Amino acid sequence: MIDIDTGKIYNHPVTLSGAIKDRKISEKLEGFEPVRNFDFDVFVKEVDKNKELSKMKITKYIGRGASAIAFETADGNVLKLSQWNHFPMNRPHQCFDVPVYKKGKAGKIFYYIEEKLYQHSLSEEFVLEVKDMIRKAGFKPYDLYDCDCFQIGLSKTGELYLLDPECARYKTIFHALWDKLKRFCKK
Repeated sequence: MIDIDTGKIYNHPVTLSGAIKDRKISEKLEGFEPVRNFDFDVFVKEVDKNKELSKMKITKYIGRGASAIAFETADGNVLKLSQWNHFPMNRPHQCFDVPVYKKGKAGKIFYYIEEKLYQHSLSEEFVLEVKDMIRKAGFKPYDLYDCDCFQIGLSKTGELYLLDPECARYKTIFHALWDKLKRFCKK
């Protein structure tokens, strides 16, 4: 996820719709160029129609990228909203991915409730370790450079994880199809 902002902590928990609307206004006031295909109004509309998402309370805006936006929830987790499945080519969750407690689709958007990771004092060696984990699992690191410490984090138990699943992709379309076939045959 590309951080467009350093984050905003709300004085008191706000609704998810309120936090999204706040972000839209803030970006307009701060002069950010609109990101192609990112529509705040679609997020608000789908959140308002979903019972579970509309009840969520947000304590902090974390950041956003080209297709996703992330918030910290009142219960200390991270909520990511995305315009499409955040896992490239619908790849399954891997051991190097941040733990996802719950995921779902709300109309035109996807949501993921994830463990909050800590990013303090991470160095290039940690990025190299995550890249190695990705390769060992049979994927290729994508758009993950040696100094991209913001793409990784540590859990409360000290486990190292990749924050953005877009940074780990299938090596080729053949690998994606083979993986899907193996998973289908196991069912």
